[in-house]
Amino acid sequence: NDFVSALRLVGYDGVISIEHEDPLMSANEGLSKAIEFLNKVLLYEKVGEMWWA
Repeated sequence: NDFVSALRLVGYDGVISIEHEDPLMSANEGLSKAIEFLNKVLLYEKVGEMWWA
């Protein structure tokens, strides 16, 4: 999650690519696991006002 936060802090709003080169895992399984991981860490909503301040 730190890398996603770092991307947000520097204003990056582009593509994040998945590269799968694990010879011990099928392409299907590797892609599924990568998508599952990214769905957990990506930030989808824009930051609004600081409601707590």
